[in-house]
Amino acid sequence: MDDNNDDDFNSQRKSVRERLQEKIGFCPKDAIGWLYAARGFYKLEDYHSVIECITPALRNERTKRESQHLLAFSFLHTGQVEAAAGAFFKSINLGNDTDWQPFVELLIENPNLKLN
Repeated sequence: MDDNNDDDFNSQRKSVRERLQEKIGFCPKDAIGWLYAARGFYKLEDYHSVIECITPALRNERTKRESQHLLAFSFLHTGQVEAAAGAFFKSINLGNDTDWQPFVELLIENPNLKLN
């Protein structure tokens, strides 16, 4: 795809809320619902949609840990290296010990990456 097609795609892309409303007739009303929506988008490899809809689940103690894990990998899959590193760091601090490996690999592959 060339840059012009990318711009057209992004400007025509509907929000997660619009897409859910069209497809199923409603949007999640709580953090658990948004987490399940994010899982669905992740399974479909629609990582931009995961990033867009994960915020409510990040604000809830019951869903924060898994949401942070999904967010980190979604940033990684979309090429947002700095954001991915920060998200992996937060995920590890929330107890997702399996995120150490991708975090270390990311830092080794990107030696100029700075953690704030």
